[in-house]
Amino acid sequence: MKKVLVAFMCVFALVIGCVWGNTMMANGDSSIAVGATLSEDHVFTGIDEHGQIFIMDREEMEAQTAQEQKESKSMEGISVGGVNDIQYGIVNFRTKSSATQNTSYVDAYTGESGYTNGYYGADAAFLGYENGKVKFMLAGVVGLVNGSDVQVLDGEAGDWYVSFYRCEQGVLKHYIRTSVYSTGYSSAYTVGEIQPYMKNNVVYFSYDGHYFYTDYNKMLDDYRAETRKNSINPDDPYYNYYQFVSNRSKTTFTAQDINNYVKYYLGSKYTSSGTKMYELGKYYIQYQNEYGANALSVFGVSANESAFGTSSIAQTKNNLFGHNAVDSDPGLANGYSSPQNSIKDHAKYYVNLWYSTPKYSTYHGSFLGDKASGMSSYASDPYWGEKAAHWAWSLDFYTKDKTDVGNETLVFKDYGAVNVRKEPSTTSTVLYTTPASGNMSFILLEEVKGTTVSGSNVWYKIQLDTPLNSSRTAIDYSGDGYDFEKSYGYIHSSLLSKGVVGTDSGDSGDKDDVIDDDYNKGDVNNDGKISSMDYVLVKNHILNIKKLSGKEATAADVNSDGKISSMDYVLIKNHILGISTIK
Repeated sequence: MKKVLVAFMCVFALVIGCVWGNTMMANGDSSIAVGATLSEDHVFTGIDEHGQIFIMDREEMEAQTAQEQKESKSMEGISVGGVNDIQYGIVNFRTKSSATQNTSYVDAYTGESGYTNGYYGADAAFLGYENGKVKFMLAGVVGLVNGSDVQVLDGEAGDWYVSFYRCEQGVLKHYIRTSVYSTGYSSAYTVGEIQPYMKNNVVYFSYDGHYFYTDYNKMLDDYRAETRKNSINPDDPYYNYYQFVSNRSKTTFTAQDINNYVKYYLGSKYTSSGTKMYELGKYYIQYQNEYGANALSVFGVSANESAFGTSSIAQTKNNLFGHNAVDSDPGLANGYSSPQNSIKDHAKYYVNLWYSTPKYSTYHGSFLGDKASGMSSYASDPYWGEKAAHWAWSLDFYTKDKTDVGNETLVFKDYGAVNVRKEPSTTSTVLYTTPASGNMSFILLEEVKGTTVSGSNVWYKIQLDTPLNSSRTAIDYSGDGYDFEKSYGYIHSSLLSKGVVGTDSGDSGDKDDVIDDDYNKGDVNNDGKISSMDYVLVKNHILNIKKLSGKEATAADVNSDGKISSMDYVLIKNHILGISTIK
């Protein structure tokens, strides 16, 4: 696209946030106010290029939008609500006069209503018109929106600026635009490690975060044809591990790891009076184990929503998540008696029940996700899931000697409802039926044999999103906890796609450093490349979780000192990040 531009000068703008308590009743009411406005005291924050959170001036943002709308009326190639001959275009969602106003749309595949806020992410891919509405892709969802609510910009007739991805020193970052008219981006946050098909300092376009393009027009052609053949990774979609791993998992990071990172991030502000996230690591771990809410995921959401415990609502209400108080503090609307209670309620109610059980319309998968599925599907910020995952990646990179990436094998459901059964048989009890959302992820526990379907008797035993009672006969809606040992079910393998995601990082090792005919130094799993899967295997060996032997052990001894230690782990990780090369 000739007129779609990328500039690298950073300007401050808004980014992080979600609707949370502003659209969901404090008592867990299943109704969601689609398109509801954000509260007048909603705090817009952003992440600058150095990974620091800052608070935005909403009046300044709205004044900028008013000026852009005034200027746009005289610009050629803009369609506001009308159908024209635009072939390659951009959908501009930042058209509302107030930053508190969301824009409603309908999911083109499921028919479900959704909403987004253009002040969090302005640009979307233009896919044409359908049923009198503008068709677009944004943060994984293909939707239909009223033309009067957006602007369709002709990519051949103006200079527009769009969001993009770029790898820097082995780290994949997403640069978000909150204005298609501005040369600056609003944030640059980490979404993972460089993949084998990527190069450093190359701009990539993507509106689903899975397939990447160097040519904007080819991306639009693919989206319209419902293919990804022109992407740089047509057969190897990328999934941001921390964004798509289920809450029904446990982090390897400790309470002290969390405290250490918060202290590092806040510096001198890390005091009991400076942040409401002071020494709270033990509560993230405690409530993870009790309620099945992954500690790193919950940490990322709280850091994202409360500016690491320094926001006004965190300071005055002990609320780290921006949602309403629930049963544990019934007399304090939007407030908690302590910050750890906000963590407890987020884990107990928001994660364990409202976003993980089919009783509530909020259930689209128990993971952070995007606008198509997961908890993020109900955020006004289209990139809320990525931004919460950013803090998990940041803690991961800071801690250095451990990672969660690759610990779980994920399987994905495409669009369409799927029955989850008690046993691997088509006659077994249906525990629940999933929503129709696409890209829903589950943790694969093991493959088992059962009733033959479509010529295969392979079933996937998965960790359930929903908590089951002790007899595994029904969903436990009490909110009392999540039993990891009892909460499992089965889906036939033909209904899910299998794969360990977000772990194929880095380039392959030096092929001249041959151990024998099969293995290379650092390539512990012998898949032809050195990736984060290899340092996970080394880490598990060191922690006595799963010992390596034979050729795997030889490959893991990168420095050839006759033992597998943290030095080997560091060498593999530094190779992946481009800091040094294994030779």
